[in-house]
Amino acid sequence: IGTRSRELIAALDEIVWAINPKNDTLPSLATYLCQYAKNFLNPAQIACRLAVDPELPDLPLAAEQRHGLFLAFAEALHNAVSHSGAGEVRVGIAFEAGAIHLSVSDNGRGMPGGDPAFGADGLVNMQERLAQLGGSCRISNPPGGGTEVAFHLPLPASPPHGR
Repeated sequence: IGTRSRELIAALDEIVWAINPKNDTLPSLATYLCQYAKNFLNPAQIACRLAVDPELPDLPLAAEQRHGLFLAFAEALHNAVSHSGAGEVRVGIAFEAGAIHLSVSDNGRGMPGGDPAFGADGLVNMQERLAQLGGSCRISNPPGGGTEVAFHLPLPASPPHGR
């Protein structure tokens, strides 16, 4: 009952965060993603290393951008916990050349070659989610092992929704 209660509270927290317009900024997104990663990885006994650009601009984000990035990010963390066998996950957040750069890297066994298993839609979902936002998702096995999921989302020069 305790575990289920904590899961429900976490789900409610995500909903409240997702619909609150005061969170529609890049720094707010970065703060939430870092806290979420720590809370998600800790019970799995996976170390969480954060590398967040301290100079993130206070840029507005559309709720759709913020929520879409969060869902893709959560899927990347879920995959790392469920499939990688990693002992450490690194989260990187930066803003450069007019785009958000978000990465989730692990020190696990890496992605297997070949086609994904039947029902393994998470990788495709992350790529489609970012494409719908006008961004991209790259999934790779970097030299040295593990898996890296890199999200790239250009932000428009003018604030979303006329802000």
